[in-house]
Amino acid sequence: MEGKRTWRDLWGRLARIPCVSRRIQTARQLLCFLLLALATGLYAPATSAAKEMGATGAAQGIVSEQDGASYRYVTVNPPTQPALTIVERIDMSDGRIDRWWYLRGSYVIPAIAYDGSAGGLSADGRTLALVNFSRTYPPPLTKVAILDTDLYLRHPRRPGQRRPQHAIRYLNLQGRFVFQAISPNGSKLYLRHYRRHDRGSRHDRRSDDFDLWVLDTGNGGLAPRPLTLSNSGRQLAGLPISGATSPDGRRAYALYDGDMHLPFLLVLDTVTGRVLRVDLPGLERLRNPFLLKLRLDSAGHHLAIYPRSSESGRVAPHTGSLLSVDVGKLMRWHKPTTATASDFLAFTTTPRLPGNLVERSGVIGRSLEGRPIRLRQYGDPRFRGRVLVFACIHGDECAGRSVAPLQGGCPEPDANVFVVSNLNPDGSAAASRLNSRGVDLNRNFPSRWRPRGQPGTPEYSGPRPFSEPETRLAARLVRSLRPRVTIWFHQIRRGGPFVRVWGSSAPAGRLFAHLAGMSFRFMHWPGGTGPNWQNHRYPGSAAYVVELPRGALSSGLAGRLNDALDRIGRWEAQVGED
Repeated sequence: MEGKRTWRDLWGRLARIPCVSRRIQTARQLLCFLLLALATGLYAPATSAAKEMGATGAAQGIVSEQDGASYRYVTVNPPTQPALTIVERIDMSDGRIDRWWYLRGSYVIPAIAYDGSAGGLSADGRTLALVNFSRTYPPPLTKVAILDTDLYLRHPRRPGQRRPQHAIRYLNLQGRFVFQAISPNGSKLYLRHYRRHDRGSRHDRRSDDFDLWVLDTGNGGLAPRPLTLSNSGRQLAGLPISGATSPDGRRAYALYDGDMHLPFLLVLDTVTGRVLRVDLPGLERLRNPFLLKLRLDSAGHHLAIYPRSSESGRVAPHTGSLLSVDVGKLMRWHKPTTATASDFLAFTTTPRLPGNLVERSGVIGRSLEGRPIRLRQYGDPRFRGRVLVFACIHGDECAGRSVAPLQGGCPEPDANVFVVSNLNPDGSAAASRLNSRGVDLNRNFPSRWRPRGQPGTPEYSGPRPFSEPETRLAARLVRSLRPRVTIWFHQIRRGGPFVRVWGSSAPAGRLFAHLAGMSFRFMHWPGGTGPNWQNHRYPGSAAYVVELPRGALSSGLAGRLNDALDRIGRWEAQVGED
């Protein structure tokens, strides 16, 4: 024990000598960094595998495409005094550390929202904004570090080489600022400034009011005044639930809880500074809005809100969206705006006018290759007894497109019939049964789904249920309309036309066969088909298949089908109202 005390006392005395103390701390930092580099090298395969997963939070880093290469930026905070942060840029092709930087203090890659949506990296990949992690709340000072990823040398490598510009600039802001977005070239930061921080107090129930400020990363100065909403005079308040950014970095989206009253979507143009608020009245009834997730498609055209599981926190693979918005329309709004789950069907509810007496039509989605998928509505949209028709799901079986609920060219006014002319436009363009990824859409629904075939084979079911955008769109349409009857048109290679049904859909299918003068067959559904999924998912409704002969329809058969569809639409509308 005496020996241990002697060495401990000697070590303490040496540590109190200034020059020795500095060398001890430097040695600790170098040791931590070497251990970190070694660990990163040993686990390079795991880092490379993360390329397929993508970044979901600040702790996991953020990924960028720059100069034809893919990089992941991560921050590491070794337990040193004074605090130190190491920023690493990892080459996603081989998992090796490509560059690294040191920062004084504890900094992290900022998260846009509470779901960990990572931000801070400009779209061109050349500017990374980091925020200081403070143990005090609220922080008296907001510290921001701006990292130029093109500069990574602290000192010249060769004699006579001029000392390069330092890669890191430190900015300090008085007050509580939180990261919101960054412009595509990194010249502007958008920050939330909360005026209060006592949410839920007895004296102030609206304690999360905030403003949006613009920070110039070049000179470190804030704009003279905060941004104002372009389409509303309402106050911004609440906590961010989830966030998303367009591929070009110009549009930043964030879902807010609205102080647990009315959730809203905040839309920000990071180039012009225009801000929009889109209220979401359909979501205020959710018990926990923080179990929501924003998702933006790879082209940046459609934004959807999905529910997450309370256990895993992830979006279930077969869960449909609660709401979907065409982002191309967002920036054209100039007045207080709301969005609901039926926005993509809004055109079907317009009143009957001279210009749309026959039908109301619009694009409700796009195929894998971007071709439009249209929906037509016939009759009176006020009736609840809806009939839905999928005229073509296999690209080479589209004779059903000539069928419409018309009598003498006019729709039955006492009906409400929706027709998807072609759910598989890519297959039709290629004269193929399959979609552009070689999947049979009518084997891609979840009910009794099982993997079958290979890509390009006639009944390839896809890698998983609902893996294709066309089947997800069909399911979303069924969920939104809740039709009483759904008719799927197909074509057979030989034989005459007939109606195919199973289970509780038999009475409705038998009636249609009688009206159209067709035979009727009671047959099991194959696994993964649309009617199979509907019969299990919505047992109170009917879904059946009408098999047509190959080639173009004869005028007599087309007329009988039109008449049957017209009468089914009228009867179901009357039953729905009762």
